[in-house]
Amino acid sequence: MSKEERTYKVIIINPIVLILIPQLLIHYVNKQNLAFSFNRDNVVGLLGAIFIGMWITLGTLLMKYFGVISFVLFFFLIGSMGITLLINRFIVGLIFIRKECQRCKFKKLIIDHEVIHLNSNATEKEVWKTLKKVYKAENIGVYNDGNICDFCPIPSRLVEE
Repeated sequence: MSKEERTYKVIIINPIVLILIPQLLIHYVNKQNLAFSFNRDNVVGLLGAIFIGMWITLGTLLMKYFGVISFVLFFFLIGSMGITLLINRFIVGLIFIRKECQRCKFKKLIIDHEVIHLNSNATEKEVWKTLKKVYKAENIGVYNDGNICDFCPIPSRLVEE
């Protein structure tokens, strides 16, 4: 694994993270999204810069009418996501993982899955094809463990052809 692939930070999604970055709710609502990340390409960096520009511009324009509240409101609506995207692109890749999956036996697989997404534009099908070469259903106890969450898509993904 190269240095580029190992430069990531795993963030456990909790209420504070969801308040600071409300856009994550879009991904978090679907229980089958165990973790998610944003690609680290230049388009994401540009999008982050655009979001920050929109936050500052709209906050400043509406400050005359609503005061500092407009600046704070637009921070939560678009600025926080812009900062997140810029951090993800230029500082460290961010992987957001559900609190329930933090202690799961599939955590390494989940993180490896997101690292592939961080560093490439691979489709889900391509990612799972790559992961199936490393992780085998029999070896990680998919068939004989009753402690797997009902909503977890990993067992079915590992078993399917």
